[in-house]
Amino acid sequence: MDLFLKIIIQTIIAFFAILFLTRILGKQQIAQLTFYEYINGITFGSIAATMATDTSQKIWEHLTGLVVFAILTGLMSYISMKNRIAKKIINGEPVIVIQDGKILEGNLRKMRLELDELMAELRSKDIFSAGDVKIGIIEPSGEISALLKEEFMPLTKKDIGIKGDSKGINIELIIDGQLIYNNLQDIGLTAKWLIQELKKQKVNGIKEVAYASINDKQELYIDLYHDNIKDMIDASDEEIPFSMNTIGKKK
Repeated sequence: MDLFLKIIIQTIIAFFAILFLTRILGKQQIAQLTFYEYINGITFGSIAATMATDTSQKIWEHLTGLVVFAILTGLMSYISMKNRIAKKIINGEPVIVIQDGKILEGNLRKMRLELDELMAELRSKDIFSAGDVKIGIIEPSGEISALLKEEFMPLTKKDIGIKGDSKGINIELIIDGQLIYNNLQDIGLTAKWLIQELKKQKVNGIKEVAYASINDKQELYIDLYHDNIKDMIDASDEEIPFSMNTIGKKK
């Protein structure tokens, strides 16, 4: 009887410990997890399961291991947010596997991805031919992102008789306040030019920018750390700032 009671107590402690620690570490959709994060989650759960059922060791010994593992996980997450090189090493980076309808087999091999797996991923996006894809990218999570050729896009300008140029894929220039010099050089731009463009939009420095990208027409997209949104919507279920009846009504 004492054994059952001990297991019940340990399970309760393990449950609330993992609930508390995962709330601190944050949450992410399963489909968006990188391979490292997926393995990390399995290990975290395994430690908690051992903590709940192993009666051969004291509960605080298991709890110490769980807390230390959570601290290391949080530390690696912090480092990857602050350092782009560390983020690439830990999480990997996107890889182009299709360009202008041509499959890049060399990049597929680097990703250890088979052709049939690639085609299955495309079909899950309602794309049944790699030839329809302008750019296909395997994300660090393993998901595929695809930009269709303009003539294959739903309700394209071509369909309604309007001729237009594609904006192409956006090139990242700033991520987490860090300038991506290689991308600037690849498209023939300089840091000085980018800083001038930021000043035109009343942005004082690169450190104020969370994310910035540019398309083929040199149209900049800039997202600041401080967005100055007056009516910030709270997604929690505690208080809804508007009702369904007010959506779409003019003030």
